[in-house]
Amino acid sequence: MKVLHIINDLNAGGAERLLLDILPVLNHFDSIEADLLLLTDKKNIFDKQLKEAGINVFVCKKRNVKSIFNIFDIRKFIILGNYSIVHVHLFPSNYWVALAKKLLPGKNLILIASEHSTYNKRRRYRVFQFIEKLIYKEFNYIISISNQTEHNLQRWLKIKQHEKKKFKVIENAIDIQKFKNAIPYAKKDLVSCHTNDVKLICMVGNFRAQKDQKTLITSMINLNEKIHLVLVGQGEKLEEMKRLAFQMKLTERIHFLGVRTDVERIIKTCDIIALSSHWEGFGLVAVEGMAAGKPVIVSNVDGLREVVKGAGLLFEKGNSEQFSSIVNKLLRDQNFYNNVAKKCSDKSELFDKKAMVEKIFQIYKSLSTNYEFS
Repeated sequence: MKVLHIINDLNAGGAERLLLDILPVLNHFDSIEADLLLLTDKKNIFDKQLKEAGINVFVCKKRNVKSIFNIFDIRKFIILGNYSIVHVHLFPSNYWVALAKKLLPGKNLILIASEHSTYNKRRRYRVFQFIEKLIYKEFNYIISISNQTEHNLQRWLKIKQHEKKKFKVIENAIDIQKFKNAIPYAKKDLVSCHTNDVKLICMVGNFRAQKDQKTLITSMINLNEKIHLVLVGQGEKLEEMKRLAFQMKLTERIHFLGVRTDVERIIKTCDIIALSSHWEGFGLVAVEGMAAGKPVIVSNVDGLREVVKGAGLLFEKGNSEQFSSIVNKLLRDQNFYNNVAKKCSDKSELFDKKAMVEKIFQIYKSLSTNYEFS
């Protein structure tokens, strides 16, 4: 069974890191041969790791995620690779795949879409509701990464009861052992400070509208000077956040590390893992922090709330004072810190990637029985 996964690029996002974890595991199933097609390689930080794991990584000729001509490249790859299943992630890849299927009349092709977020800006506009009803109609199966993600998508598309059978929730997962067993850095080496006697809060996430690094930055004025903030990622709002740190005279305590491929070691080094978001489909970073045995604090939004329930801690979205209050309580009360860390570590076991990949494989297997493939 040949499967082609398609995504915009291999930037440092949750969906991209998910593919890094699950594709090598998928290829260990005897009946599966999974490849990856990118719309562009301009932002590609996981290419080397995937290739070293034996995954074939291809790139569309246009190398432009917004080009409608990607549909012709996708069609070509499907035909030449003789793929029976195409599994797509993120917009606009899902649009181009749905349109490419229209150019393959008569081919027994299964299309699967993974929905990775509870919200996107397109849902502000009615015209996209009409367009996306047509797009999602082309998919045989739609996998959502959380219950809230599925609920919001079905409500957006106005899915009727009889149409819900092609929807399935499979929560995201990670390589638990990679984060449990990661080797931490010396703090002074990671953040270029003069001592290891600092406490580090870490957030991993690109600087874009969905993420809310601003709340964490402003919270620093309420925290002890020995508490530093580590921000990993890139994006269009990065320079704005750097200016904010400068204006607040916090540049010595806020460290912008850019894109990193050693996230597991960074998380293992830090004392608290935070994820501040305006909306979130799942929050893979929260699971990674829990797996590393760290207390995790997340904004109280759909997607994140479910991930940390019963283990991590919540603050109201945008409330920097509440966030700093939680941090202070964790760092002043060692028993409380240890208790939260233990609960987080225990809960992370629910998100092991092997169980997730098995569920995906069963979907491939069940769908393929209805088709004849060469």
